[in-house]
Amino acid sequence: MRIMNVKKVIIFLLMIGIMVIISGCARWPEGPEPEPGTEYQLEITVEVTGEINSYDGIYYIVLDADEESIDGPGDDLFFWDDDFYYINLENEFFYFAQVEEGSPELDLTDYLYSENELQVTIALSDLGSPNSIDINVITTDSANNTYDHLDSYFTINTTVLGSTATREDSTGDSGDGGADFDIVKVTAVVATLY
Repeated sequence: MRIMNVKKVIIFLLMIGIMVIISGCARWPEGPEPEPGTEYQLEITVEVTGEINSYDGIYYIVLDADEESIDGPGDDLFFWDDDFYYINLENEFFYFAQVEEGSPELDLTDYLYSENELQVTIALSDLGSPNSIDINVITTDSANNTYDHLDSYFTINTTVLGSTATREDSTGDSGDGGADFDIVKVTAVVATLY
């Protein structure tokens, strides 16, 4: 009688173990990623030598979401492709849109700036959920004459949760813009939305 009870307990425990393993695999078939329906977001942080000063110039973050890294955003605003997206901070206001003329303004998930840092958060679905994004940062005067920019754009893989890309920039190269427009470092991180 005892042997029969022990066999039942063992079979019961094996079934529970198998159900746990199967349900875990069905939930995350390709690894410990968020559950289906969870959206990714991109958080970009820009640091400058001085303090963020949106009254005497403009801070641009430009994004190329076409997944072709050979044609990423350069440092000249006038040559940005219509497919590019940009965020600018001017007169304490953030603006997010596609470069293409007539494109509607998009909503940032979150944004803030203080002292020497500005940070924006974007839902990747607003960019068409690309597998990678090329990023550049440019500071200009109010007439869009460039003060500083990253030496070249950088790319982040947007399919992996926690993916991080950082680009440092040389200091003291912002010309007439001074320390407030001298880019020091840009960091991009892929996280979950909400």
